[in-house]
Amino acid sequence: MLLALRIWLGEHLFGIIGNPSFPAGYRISPKRVVKWPCDEPEVEGHQFVITNTDLPVPRIYRTHKWRGHLAIEMEFLPRCTTLKQCWHELSERQREQIADQLSGYIQQLRSLEPPPARSGRVSATNGGACRDIRVGSVESFGPFENVSAFHCCLRGGVEPDAAQEIFGEKVADVHRRPYGIRFTHGDLGVQNILIRDGQIVAIVDWECSGWYPEYWEYTKAHYNSVLLPEILRSAPSAHSAIR
Repeated sequence: MLLALRIWLGEHLFGIIGNPSFPAGYRISPKRVVKWPCDEPEVEGHQFVITNTDLPVPRIYRTHKWRGHLAIEMEFLPRCTTLKQCWHELSERQREQIADQLSGYIQQLRSLEPPPARSGRVSATNGGACRDIRVGSVESFGPFENVSAFHCCLRGGVEPDAAQEIFGEKVADVHRRPYGIRFTHGDLGVQNILIRDGQIVAIVDWECSGWYPEYWEYTKAHYNSVLLPEILRSAPSAHSAIR
């Protein structure tokens, strides 16, 4: 059945997931959902995590081209809420359990290594261009041969010698330090962690994933996530893992 028709039927049968003005997905059956629009790096990162970890990630069934963009048909997880929505309703014990789960998952991600030929590079999962809304654009950028080149991009091309004068000592100091490369979700905020019965059942939205400097996960997790500092304070193991 054509995807457009399946989405149309799904909207009438199940409704839209998320904000109608910017849907998070379209249910097309009781057990399947379509996320759209997407890019190939999201599929690459999502599948890489499925193959190389035991993180709870929705199964991908297939991809489609729809209205000029990639659409991902994946497993729908019923009776879930985001950690953002339910955090203040959880018991102290449930919060601790979720924090321990999250710590273990982050440690798995950070133990992954890129192929030797791409060691030290900043890139999407399979070595291609990066995507990250924090950089200020929905367009892809990079990849970069090393962290220094990535930092130069973040500074808008400003060379290291001029960074302190323009951006201040803190930025200059951070960009001078050496960093290892870690596999990174890139948007590990509370809105992308799905909870059911007090347990993490899925980590979703891998569009910003790839190989980034080791600090990137920690700083990106705070982006638009007012709850995260509170969660990390109550979860030393998760705080240690993500840093």
